Amino acid sequence: MWGIGFKRRAAWPKDMTITIDDHAQNLKMLLFIRQAWLVAQDVNIPQLSPVPATGTSRIPESASREVWDQRWRQQWARSWAWFNVSKVQDAPISQDEMRDISRPGQNLHPIVPPFWPVEYGEDGLDLAAFNTWDMQTIPTFPSRSERDSLPALIDAWQDGLTTILVLPYRGYFAQRLNGSHLVVSAETRNDPELYTKTLQTKR
Repeated sequence: MWGIGFKRRAAWPKDMTITIDDHAQNLKMLLFIRQAWLVAQDVNIPQLSPVPATGTSRIPESASREVWDQRWRQQWARSWAWFNVSKVQDAPISQDEMRDISRPGQNLHPIVPPFWPVEYGEDGLDLAAFNTWDMQTIPTFPSRSERDSLPALIDAWQDGLTTILVLPYRGYFAQRLNGSHLVVSAETRNDPELYTKTLQTKR
């Protein structure tokens, strides 16, 4: 995740800062698990790009496929719900707080999003394969996408946008998650025309 501070050029609002989260690892891990274990296949999620090679990942035998399917759905819903409670915190998280976050069954934490391994461990996951795919989905830095769509970005910021979440979906995808968060596919962000169109969509 990285922030773009638009203070370097007078043509841009001096107080405008947009966060581009192109490394939402908790969400990408859930996408990887869904691909590897073939759970929740009826959930409306675009195809992935690139499609991950899942290695030795296998659905664990410690619970039935139906149970893992339901657990995945719950974690997917919690991960999106987190954006409605999240907030920026300048002070570091204390050790006691980190211990609480690292225990399963906790309420959503405003600073740290929910992670699958915290709730269910790493059983059935080929972490090397996930990490390889994770690195493949990180765009080249720096990106010109926001500069190329700057007028539309300014309008979106004035409409309340603060964060753009980029996921490795194939083709065009754009969804205004809430008043401050926009979700787009990497392919949408990399296409100036599509990205401008998306930023112009009011909440």
